[in-house]
Amino acid sequence: MRPLKISHVSKSFPSSHGPRAVLRDVSFEIPAGGLLCLLGPNGSGKTTLLKTIATLLIPEEGTVWAGDVNVHDHPDRAKRLVGFASTEDQSFYGRLSARMNLWFYGQMYGLSERAFEARLADLSFLLDLSSGLDRPFRELSSGQKQRFLLARADLHDPAILILDEPHQNLDPRFSSTLRHVIREEWVGKRKKTVLVSTHHLEDAQKISDQWVVLADGEVRFSGSLSQARSKETPMDLEKFFNTLTESPCAG
Repeated sequence: MRPLKISHVSKSFPSSHGPRAVLRDVSFEIPAGGLLCLLGPNGSGKTTLLKTIATLLIPEEGTVWAGDVNVHDHPDRAKRLVGFASTEDQSFYGRLSARMNLWFYGQMYGLSERAFEARLADLSFLLDLSSGLDRPFRELSSGQKQRFLLARADLHDPAILILDEPHQNLDPRFSSTLRHVIREEWVGKRKKTVLVSTHHLEDAQKISDQWVVLADGEVRFSGSLSQARSKETPMDLEKFFNTLTESPCAG
């Protein structure tokens, strides 16, 4: 079990008009074994933040801690602790079977053949992978590809999972299954610390009561849905979310 702490993280990218701030002094924490939803409209900085946590981007300011590991000072250690799944990922080899792709990444993580087969059996059961395992990855449906991206994130059994829009491309039945896996298996039984990003309020409500709302690269709300509901009576969640993301207010 490892907590995840994001402390005063800022990140910008170059543009024709000078540096463009994408993250501005972002701070929040997930306790060990906790589950949190990161919400925000498209362009709010969610994916940039998740890539920063996963060591794919380096912030100009601030620190990300996976337990007691500073992920940017010790990226090799951090990659053992953090699993990252993103719908933007295109690192699977299309001509290889899904099984061979996972075997390749298992080798990168130093898994023995026995350990790999055990992990693959577990993930096949959780994420219903069996029908696509031995087909070329490029022939799989978008929903099947998404399942294998999730499997790759958890292949080395990390203490922390970072899931960027994990329900994208999934049908309603498996979306429900994935919510169960996240809440009951990864968090409930295996005590992983999980951060899930989404821009869908319905998904967020079904996944976790703990939210961080990001807009224009800033944290606009951090707390529980119960706290959010106490702010408006009767609670209009869509209005609450739109107010947070459309105007510069603090939560």
